[in-house]
Amino acid sequence: MVNYKNIKYFEHAAFWLFIYLFIFDYYWDGENGAEALGKTLLEIATYAIIVYLNLLIFIPVFLKKNRLLAFLSACVCLVIGYVALIRNSGLESFFYELGGWRNVFSMILNTSLFLLISTLFWYFKQWQIEREQQLRLKAEKLESELRFLRSQISPHFIFNTLNNIYVLAVQKHDNTAPMVARLSTLLRYVLYDIERGRVALKKELETIREYLDLHLLRKPRSTNVDLYIEGTPTGWQITPMLLLNFVENCFKHGNIENDPTAFIKIYCEIGSDGLLLFSTENSHRLGDSTNKKGGIGLENARRQLEIDFPNAHKLEIMEDTFVFRIQLSLQLKKV
Repeated sequence: MVNYKNIKYFEHAAFWLFIYLFIFDYYWDGENGAEALGKTLLEIATYAIIVYLNLLIFIPVFLKKNRLLAFLSACVCLVIGYVALIRNSGLESFFYELGGWRNVFSMILNTSLFLLISTLFWYFKQWQIEREQQLRLKAEKLESELRFLRSQISPHFIFNTLNNIYVLAVQKHDNTAPMVARLSTLLRYVLYDIERGRVALKKELETIREYLDLHLLRKPRSTNVDLYIEGTPTGWQITPMLLLNFVENCFKHGNIENDPTAFIKIYCEIGSDGLLLFSTENSHRLGDSTNKKGGIGLENARRQLEIDFPNAHKLEIMEDTFVFRIQLSLQLKKV
């Protein structure tokens, strides 16, 4: 875990080290190292007083409360006080070789410069804090949105499956019990694995197989539903139920249950570099435009892609008179 206090101390230490080396080089003539060291430390001490008076008193008391005139007045008084102190304490001859108003100008310039640097540093830190807060709020908003999307997907998926089991139960079909058993496996995935945010691609594909088997138990049409998987899914992860949404859409808006010529084709290719090519193709009734809307499933899948895989996916939805197609290319993330 990052220790922000250590980072803050490091920033200050690095700044004063740079100033120290800069001033030390001015005093050191190659011989009087001890004298140069003493002068450097003393001068840095005077500048440190200016910087931390500004950071700890002037900015919190005046600038943060939008009392700009009071802040500028305090800075002017500090500059005047610094010049008076240096000139009357005998430090002027210790720090400066020249005399007169040239020294006064240098003192004003130096103190003003450190006041400006410390003020700009404060503004930068404020911007940094606000930016971190905005990023954190954005992340929390996206996470909240994802939880909302998933809370919509799960009941939607469960409702469709229970409806299939209900039809079989009414018909007193022999596949009712096996269908309930497969549903329990799917529910475990939907209710538990989905909360992880990421699941193994292999698990997602296994769930798709379970989902297909679940539908085929109701009204077997193995020649009409095809699933092709190429490549190795091991080692890659994906958003849970992302691909399953597209498969579910094929059954929801297709006519596989009533048309002997209807079909569903699902193709998945996993490249060695993690590039996933996934596509579904299903026949649909003439004039049926529900695929375009896609209901909860497609819209949620589209939004999840935008959140979880920004600039790492391409989704195409195509429809002609009798066929609806979805093509997805996605750069997977390693486990």
